[in-house]
Amino acid sequence: MIEYKPMVQSKIETFTAMLAEQPENAMIWYGLASEQYKLENWAEAAKSLRQVVSLNPDYTAAYQLLGTVLAKMDDLAGAQQAWRDGIEAAGRTGAWKAGQHMQALLAGVAGANEPLCPD
Repeated sequence: MIEYKPMVQSKIETFTAMLAEQPENAMIWYGLASEQYKLENWAEAAKSLRQVVSLNPDYTAAYQLLGTVLAKMDDLAGAQQAWRDGIEAAGRTGAWKAGQHMQALLAGVAGANEPLCPD
């Protein structure tokens, strides 16, 4: 990860500048969160992802990543809730594959024998 850290930081700066102009753009917030995730900046990524789902409650990928981030932060209850919310959003939008993936993540938490966040 170290070799691409400056590039990721540059993307974070770009997304931040874009958000200054378009603060209600969920896609930009998601892009920012994805880059924060790459730097393992879990708290900032979670904050950005919460902004995504507040702007667009049907953004299934944001729920999926939010759950993963919260799991990385050892907030398993929060992760489970994010995935449940994401499954509901997937049902509303027809994003069945995302819904299935989040169901599998929930099952992994319930089973506790499977890795929660595969790296």
